[in-house]
Amino acid sequence: MASRQIPRLGDVDIEQLLVDSEIEDFVPSDEDVGDPEYMPVFGSPENRTETENETESEAEERPVRRAQGRGHGAGRGRGAGRGRGAASGRGAARGRGAERGRRGVRRGRVRGPNSTVETSSNGSSVPSSNWTIQEFHPQTPVLLEPAYLPLNSQGYQKQDYWKQYITDDLIDLIVQKSNQTAVERHGRSLNLTAVETHVYLGITLVMSSINYPNLRMAWEKKWKVPVIADNMSRNRFLQLRNSLKVVFDNDITPQMRSQDILWKVRPLIQYMQVGCRAQQKDQSLSLDEMIIPFTGSCSIKQYCPGKPNPVGIKAFVLANPDGTVCDFQVYQGQTTFSDYADTPFGLGEKAVLTLADQLVPGHILYFDRFFTSEKLFDELEKRGIKGTGTIMKNRIPYDVRESIISDNELKSQGRGSFQVLVRNDKRLALTKWYDNKPVLLLSSVEADVEVDECKRWCKKDKRYVIVPRPRVVKEYNKKMGGVDLADRMLAVCPNRYRTRKWTQRFFSHMIDLAVTNFWLQYKNDQVKLGVPSTKILQLRAFKMELGEMLIESHVFTNSDHEEASETEVVSARRKGRPSTVVVPSVKFRTHAAKHLPMISDGNSSRCRHCHYNRTLFKCMHCKVSLCLTRYRNCFFDFHQNDSDN
Repeated sequence: MASRQIPRLGDVDIEQLLVDSEIEDFVPSDEDVGDPEYMPVFGSPENRTETENETESEAEERPVRRAQGRGHGAGRGRGAGRGRGAASGRGAARGRGAERGRRGVRRGRVRGPNSTVETSSNGSSVPSSNWTIQEFHPQTPVLLEPAYLPLNSQGYQKQDYWKQYITDDLIDLIVQKSNQTAVERHGRSLNLTAVETHVYLGITLVMSSINYPNLRMAWEKKWKVPVIADNMSRNRFLQLRNSLKVVFDNDITPQMRSQDILWKVRPLIQYMQVGCRAQQKDQSLSLDEMIIPFTGSCSIKQYCPGKPNPVGIKAFVLANPDGTVCDFQVYQGQTTFSDYADTPFGLGEKAVLTLADQLVPGHILYFDRFFTSEKLFDELEKRGIKGTGTIMKNRIPYDVRESIISDNELKSQGRGSFQVLVRNDKRLALTKWYDNKPVLLLSSVEADVEVDECKRWCKKDKRYVIVPRPRVVKEYNKKMGGVDLADRMLAVCPNRYRTRKWTQRFFSHMIDLAVTNFWLQYKNDQVKLGVPSTKILQLRAFKMELGEMLIESHVFTNSDHEEASETEVVSARRKGRPSTVVVPSVKFRTHAAKHLPMISDGNSSRCRHCHYNRTLFKCMHCKVSLCLTRYRNCFFDFHQNDSDN
């Protein structure tokens, strides 16, 4: 059989095909009534198929479906059954309808004999729909109390905040799986312990706070950081960085690997989710995408335009307005939301419903146009959860598209003009507001009640102008930025040293996320205690002190000693110009493994303990002169916890 040649269509041909098309519905005219062959598509029972014979109530409940193509199947258009018969083809839908189309007869929606036509304010006919202009007064959602287990963190120390996310069980898991993997790969254990793991994590926090451009600079002689270099060698740090594991690869079957692409970091994700879900949740929560920056080789890497770091691993995040991450789901393709695999929801809708599974009724969710749909709001309503979100034009319900005001007409009314359409069941409201461009918002909790005014910059007049703003826009702008705020805080002092392994970047990002979360918790606790804002540590200082605490509390053998105080400055008790020498803290000086006496090559110096005698002996670690004679052992006294300087 010879291959069928498809002719190339020009603009005129396409325009003519659109005129002749029966895809769009039409309104019967007087000429149709005079046509003996004319029969309305939905007007006669004989013209319906068996599946179309239904009651009027069922027909009203069924959503309107538009034809997806021309002339495919019998009975789809008026021309079907005439001309060449019911077969599909270019001429299958042509007939008297095409002639009327060429004569310029107006076409519109197909409606049954009982359909009504309303008249809009500008005189044009507008078909009736389930959405009308009316007041929107939904019930105010009430969050069930107690919504979640109360988390009393007042009086917490930094290590208490830390253990909400990095528990002892997680540390033990890292130690076990890392040593097990090292034996399997290299034949010898990594000899990693829980103490060394805490020291390693503390070093990563300090390094991210200092933010050297190169990781190795912390061990270089010129730029050396003592709290890092004195507690772990560079080679050991790099060895641990490349060897930390939370799973043993041989324990994961091929089937488990195919079902879960994130199997290498799955235990870490679960521990982080437990910590995030334990946080106090506000009634209003925002939901958005977060990108974990990574540009290397990774099968689940995504590109998300508009983000500060658009390339990386994507996660759907639920957050409080202050930036606290309350829950998250990492995207890994089709297997991300397996619980909703057989449902008619899209990716964005599945993300919202999955994160909403952990919520109690009474919450209000805010999300952007990627997630919003009428079907999603109906499902959330069944769970007692309200929502507000911007919506794409192609997701606007079909029965409201004819009634909504056009962009040009709204623009002609000026900035701040808006229109609100409410569904007949009064559970949803669609708001169209014009600022610099039209904005569409769908909400089940807010609309145009309490219209206020806001300042907007006018490019034409080069000044600020006052613009009316519906309440739904105000609340959306106020409550939607939680995830973006979390992104900005994560970018303050991130641990993003170069790596080829996506698991390393993911691990460091999870640690940064945990620190940011409980820094916000620490900040709120300090405010409740009445601490002045100038006394509350900023994120970088908090992260650095936390890292130093993790190092010191696990490096020193006498862990029961009091925490190291600030560096003590002691002046020598002698006449003349005082010599100020930095004296190490009590915890530092009581670490006896490194404190050994040595004889100075230079002249004798005044003892830093008795402040009277001169001596040649020094401490190798503290670098201070101390008496060491038969009658005075200032070296021993100085390194005791109860030494008095």
